Amino acid sequence: MQRKVTIQINGKQKYPEHEDQQQVMTVGTFYQRNGVFYLIYKDCDGGNSENDGVTTFLSVKDGLVSINRKGAIDNKQEFKKGMLNRSIYTTCFGQMWISVKPYIVECDLTVHGGRINLEYDLFIEDILVSYNVLLLNIKEDFPQ
Repeated sequence: MQRKVTIQINGKQKYPEHEDQQQVMTVGTFYQRNGVFYLIYKDCDGGNSENDGVTTFLSVKDGLVSINRKGAIDNKQEFKKGMLNRSIYTTCFGQMWISVKPYIVECDLTVHGGRINLEYDLFIEDILVSYNVLLLNIKEDFPQ
């Protein structure tokens, strides 16, 4: 059964010279089918037009988190602890290779929501750019 959820997304990037941090709340749809959890939501970045019209499709099964973004940005990333994943990141400005190497892939999910914690290195065109933390808290919206 599909459930409406509220998603709190916390992101942190550690670059050699500085750190950035974001916190975003959005709504989406969450469900489980055949042992796989699915989360679908529209990106909202406080008016950042680069993310307008981007839908994120996330799936979780057996320690593998797949994030597929479609729209103004097209990209599919897979997060499995210790495994380097390389993919093409496409925007209206062009394409580039990005890679992720996860150190932590933790998922604590039930049919009502839960949390996903990803910690990973991000490479652009095979050059290490940042260490990243992505935490998603997913909470079922209950009728008032």
